[in-house]
Amino acid sequence: MADVDDELDHQDMAIELIDAFAERDAAGLAALDTAGRAAQVQARQALYDFVDRIWEDAKARGLDPAVRPDWNGVAGLRDLTNALVDQAGQAQADAGED
Repeated sequence: MADVDDELDHQDMAIELIDAFAERDAAGLAALDTAGRAAQVQARQALYDFVDRIWEDAKARGLDPAVRPDWNGVAGLRDLTNALVDQAGQAQADAGED
């Protein structure tokens, strides 16, 4: 496993990426039809669930990934994928879809 660079915080980088991408993501989602938005929610949820399972499995093994710098990348991906799910859900709500 590679050493974690103390100056490189993957979670903060993921949050910055979420903020930088949100407007373009919203526009792209708005351009999709109902089926396309539903497919995005499903795909994004599947990815979030995969990353979250890695996080939860670590906790089940007695690790505390929230305080371990070597888990910062997973934390960042959880934040990023969660935001992608939320954005797709918001696009559905904005379009008046369930």
